[in-house]
Amino acid sequence: MLAPADNILRIINFLFLVIVIGLISSLLNTQDRNNSRVNFCMFAAAYGIFTDSLYGVFANFFEPLAWPLVLFTLDFLNFVFTFTAGTVLAVGIRAHSCNNRSYVDSNGITQGSGTRCRQAQAAVAFLYFSCAIFLAKTLMSVFNMISNGAFGSGSFSKRRRTGQVGVPTISQV
Repeated sequence: MLAPADNILRIINFLFLVIVIGLISSLLNTQDRNNSRVNFCMFAAAYGIFTDSLYGVFANFFEPLAWPLVLFTLDFLNFVFTFTAGTVLAVGIRAHSCNNRSYVDSNGITQGSGTRCRQAQAAVAFLYFSCAIFLAKTLMSVFNMISNGAFGSGSFSKRRRTGQVGVPTISQV
């Protein structure tokens, strides 16, 4: 079973990624021309939900899935993908005011719509929120690997217990 802090972060991140999927779906639904930046954002959000939330549910019930090395790899990949998606979309919209008509009309992502501009800005914010959670989870996975080994217990709070071998100490006598 995973640590409670890990599960709480997974739940919060699931909510952020569902919001991102809703915003990006709206952008994809109302687009006039294909935009690979928006498509990559959808991939990053869907990959994050699949590998973070669904894998996390399975890792809570099946202990062999909760290896710290696997969790670290998935958390790191999710961090990279969400950071890249947020950055790509932020560079694409160039963070101008959505009330500036010349900007909104000339931008390939906003495509002349103030609503699309606001949706893209909100998606960038939630992608960066999700990215911060994945960074925290990556650090938790690193600490877990240091304390339990790469294939040890998946719980962040458990510590490896050393066996009682050798000569007893004075406190054991």
